[in-house]
Amino acid sequence: MSKLTRNHWVAAGFEALDQAGHAGVSAERLARRLNVTRGSFYHHFRNREDFVRTLLAAWEEDYTERMLTYAGQGRSAAQTLQRYLRIAAEKQPGREVSIRAWSLRDPLVAEFQQRVDARRLAFAIQACRHIAPAPGQAELLGQMAHLCLIGGQESGMRRDAARFSGFLNRAFSLVEGVIAPWRA
Repeated sequence: MSKLTRNHWVAAGFEALDQAGHAGVSAERLARRLNVTRGSFYHHFRNREDFVRTLLAAWEEDYTERMLTYAGQGRSAAQTLQRYLRIAAEKQPGREVSIRAWSLRDPLVAEFQQRVDARRLAFAIQACRHIAPAPGQAELLGQMAHLCLIGGQESGMRRDAARFSGFLNRAFSLVEGVIAPWRA
């Protein structure tokens, strides 16, 4: 391997999350994964908290900010929401489930999870304001979309991207049929 960097450690952390869950994210296990000594970990990070913050900041950027930027390029509010939910089917299946489970045990991880959830929910509600302008409807639809994202992750349905996308398309067709009368 070429010179080991912080990015190598972060990549190894994501692999560990994807394969073993948060239990695999320790300096010892990551060092074994990278075939280096544990001292290398402390050469790149002050401590475990520094590593966890770096790992979760990378996850937050990729799985939230990039995801929402992509979704926001939809040509309509419905397409924006479809893109938002479809991304859930295309990302690493175990990563967010592992992070959500980890957040129940670690306050630092919970802080990141809560911020990500709040950002995604706000995005979904804002997108729904264009298709459900009546008071309270955008909030309800946005929460439904957000819970579909989480539910798809937690249920394992998103491990089959085609099945999850099919489910989302059917659900959206149903919701669009209900929304149309609200506009009248």
